[in-house]
Amino acid sequence: MTDTITGNPTIEAYNGPVDLSRPHFVGVGGSAMSGLARLLAELGRQVSGSDAQDSATLAALRTAGVLVRSGHDASHIEGASCVVYTTVARNTPEVRAARAAGVPVVHRAQVLDGLAAERRLVAVSGSHGKSTTAGMLAHVLRTLGQDPTYLIGADLTKPGSGAHLGRSKLLVAEADESDRSFHFLTPSIAVVTNVTDDHPENFASHADVLRAYVGFGCRIAPDGFLIVNADCVGATVAADVIADERPDLTVLRYGRDRTADVRLLDVHAEGWSASATVRMPDGTEARLTLPTPATHHLDNATAAMTCAVALGLDPAEAAGAACTFAGVRRRFEHLDIRSGVTLVDSYADHPNEITADLQAARTLTRGRVFVVFQPSGHARVLAFGERIGRILADNADHVLLLDVHGTVPDGQPVADTTALMAQLREGDYCLPLGPDHAARVIARMAGRGDVVLTMGTGDVTRYGAAILDSLGCRSEVALSA
Repeated sequence: MTDTITGNPTIEAYNGPVDLSRPHFVGVGGSAMSGLARLLAELGRQVSGSDAQDSATLAALRTAGVLVRSGHDASHIEGASCVVYTTVARNTPEVRAARAAGVPVVHRAQVLDGLAAERRLVAVSGSHGKSTTAGMLAHVLRTLGQDPTYLIGADLTKPGSGAHLGRSKLLVAEADESDRSFHFLTPSIAVVTNVTDDHPENFASHADVLRAYVGFGCRIAPDGFLIVNADCVGATVAADVIADERPDLTVLRYGRDRTADVRLLDVHAEGWSASATVRMPDGTEARLTLPTPATHHLDNATAAMTCAVALGLDPAEAAGAACTFAGVRRRFEHLDIRSGVTLVDSYADHPNEITADLQAARTLTRGRVFVVFQPSGHARVLAFGERIGRILADNADHVLLLDVHGTVPDGQPVADTTALMAQLREGDYCLPLGPDHAARVIARMAGRGDVVLTMGTGDVTRYGAAILDSLGCRSEVALSA
């Protein structure tokens, strides 16, 4: 995730009536925004939206009946009953024009909470793993015949696949902590996958992050459920405070720690498979096997299973459903193998996520691990750049480093890659001019059995196609020789 423009949308938020008959979405190309726009369109609303540039996501929205325009302009809000924004878009021409004209300006999370008013909201929060956990839970529920509405902050398969309007009263959604907008939500079940230092542009300290999660947990509906990762100290500390303030809540802990109510045991990864045993509170066990070497996805699956149990579903059936989940795009996504080289696309940009995905890559090969890495977020790079550099140096054999991706928050310093590069081995990095340059470097250096990761939250994902093409051309040359 790139930098969120510093601010807290819950302060002085619009609290009047919201007319969603003709909403206009600013920044509609974002994963969560596009999904919410799609859901409202399916509910019969006249939805419009704008974004800085065209994309496959915008094309999918047009197909779904959403009036979408490229570029930001005040005229786009003409006739809108309200303007929906995210914090990063708070200073766009559309938002400024709406405020000047007295058109209600509401945060995306406020619209999500309105959508949840007649549904039972399961809100998945956490520093890492939200998309995979929410996607897996939605898949489990659909497989078991529940047909929930869901809103995932990533595509499951094709563009626009992260949202679905279901027939049941269940709503599964990610709860975004980055700007504290999850404080708009009132879930029946809240999941906290982990609590770590992140979004330094918005949080002053780890204590500040903890307070935000406590505030979120205390918003759970009466007699609701709080589901937390027992392996994360931050999550368990937050859960203890929430439990003290809200004794009506049922707290369920999952994970590998012996204190977990739903415990993950015998974790093992081999090739493109990760497996474990899940022991339920009553002592019964179920087997999980996922098509990924990333064992942290087993933790996400266990969180989804714990939610399913809280919803009254059979744990063995939930485990069986989780095993058929194909994954979320860009979450250690296996793209292809060319000339014996495996290409993986990773959304990791935080030190913890980078470490986990590089460790997963190591289980796939006895050869080398290459990373085309794009640092994301100027505040994050300033805060974590040196640490990220050490992790890359320790866990990857060769790093192709791109420039920092993301907007610069107003009045905040601009980051570069100097601190990060200082930790890398001399000669193991370069600053490619673009996908074709990176592809040529990879095609020249990578050999059979090696693994290549395109890593980061920005446009580094488009490098994969060029790399595969270069590797494919190398294979064709070898075959014709």
